[in-house]
Amino acid sequence: MEQEEPALCAPITIELDRLLFSPEAVLKTCYWFSKDFAFDITSQGEASLSVTLTPKQTSASSEAVRADFFSMATDFALRGIIDARTGSIRELLLAKAFSEAGILEDSPEGVFGDVIEEEKPDGLFRILSQA
Repeated sequence: MEQEEPALCAPITIELDRLLFSPEAVLKTCYWFSKDFAFDITSQGEASLSVTLTPKQTSASSEAVRADFFSMATDFALRGIIDARTGSIRELLLAKAFSEAGILEDSPEGVFGDVIEEEKPDGLFRILSQA
């Protein structure tokens, strides 16, 4: 007697506001879900995106998938916002660290200093600016 394969869940459609979720965050989230779902992204005008997730195998409830998708999309959206606001600082810190370690041939451009620590001649933590 043949064994019946379990039925797949119906496709799950999720609407996302473009003001809250960047296309990059949506793509990263879809990639994260791509092991278990095929996805289709369509533009719903200027204001929103529609993502349809089709399970590749039997899956969790559609509400659980929807909640996980929103959680992951929010995580990627916030990471994008934080990176946009702090990326240049992180790059400067890394460049300065590598230049002081002698790994880079040239020091990075820009002034990098800690005014409070520079005033302490015997401070334990001292970052010198390139004045």
